[in-house]
Amino acid sequence: MEELSIRVKIADRYYKLFVESDSEAVVREAAKLIQDELKQYRDMGISDTQDALARIAFDCLITKLRGERQVQRLQQMVFDKITQLDQVVTPAITT
Repeated sequence: MEELSIRVKIADRYYKLFVESDSEAVVREAAKLIQDELKQYRDMGISDTQDALARIAFDCLITKLRGERQVQRLQQMVFDKITQLDQVVTPAITT
């Protein structure tokens, strides 16, 4: 996979990153989302960049944890359904 050198702007600073070519769009989208969130926090009156970035990081982790918990619940539901199906099918095919 080809690695690219790109620059993204976050909080009025440019960062040089090396990313896989198939990840470039996602990385650029993430940088844009951070910029958009920064603008929202600044519009709410949070002018300190460090405070705004800390809140963005906190919001992102909350979203990540919620997503992980939802995936765990879905995996458990799938496992439970497979177990139920197995309990119904196994006796039917072994007799």
